[in-house]
Amino acid sequence: MAKISVFAQYLPNKPRIYVRTVDVAHPRAQLLFLHASAVHSDFYLPLAISLAEAGIRVWLPDLRGHGRSKGTRGHVVRFQDYLDDLTAIWAEFSASATTPLPSLLGGESLGGLIAMLTAQSQVSPDGLFFVSPALQLRFQFHPAVFRLLWTLQPIFGRARPLFPLPMIGVTTQPQVVDLIQSDPLTNRYYTLGFLLNLLAAQNQLVRPSDLHCPSLSLFSLEDPIVDVPRSVELLKQAPMNRTEFLDKALHSLVADTPERIVPLFLNWYQQIIQAPSSSSWV
Repeated sequence: MAKISVFAQYLPNKPRIYVRTVDVAHPRAQLLFLHASAVHSDFYLPLAISLAEAGIRVWLPDLRGHGRSKGTRGHVVRFQDYLDDLTAIWAEFSASATTPLPSLLGGESLGGLIAMLTAQSQVSPDGLFFVSPALQLRFQFHPAVFRLLWTLQPIFGRARPLFPLPMIGVTTQPQVVDLIQSDPLTNRYYTLGFLLNLLAAQNQLVRPSDLHCPSLSLFSLEDPIVDVPRSVELLKQAPMNRTEFLDKALHSLVADTPERIVPLFLNWYQQIIQAPSSSSWV
């Protein structure tokens, strides 16, 4: 088994960004993976350790306002702030490798959306790994209602719901729901401004045709949160995307079916990115 080390650091960004690193001696590749909404990097440690055992070092940042990172909890003034944060994190991530490595970018749900938007124009990964990317939500405001709420953002943008974000449809695993609901570092009170900026980013910024590297996208056939048909239709514009569908899972494939995600990712990596002459995974 590969020798694995796990450590954490704050990057000198503003706001300061917390990053967990799962490192491995003599890595074959490296992956920067962004978490979904509500949760933070801790929830992806098992995934990162499984990948490290296969020779991939992994960075797990907490998005601004999430987990241990600084910033207003569950709020963003501009969605572009997430993209600019990721651009700065990517620079640190790329420079952290002691030898040249294939560098991949990915994320689940909200993290997948941010990864895609940033890769369209601001960073140049060697590959992209999307898990239930939130390219289109099933929930949408009527256009007239959205325009009204958008104009009222300066007044009501920081308003928060009276009740926490429900976990219905996120995962089939009751213990994961319990963790999210009891963890003081999770976010379950997002602002109206966050939601409006998220929907605007989905409807105005997603341009898969601008991606210039291979990508793997994983979706659940039973996802009640992401509009999977519309998201898949968008991904058809990506020149080198492979889409796989998994059953017996809800929105969070990382929570519901981790034993299938890692082999799918490694198989795709071997076929598409890893040089054919190199040795197989051990």
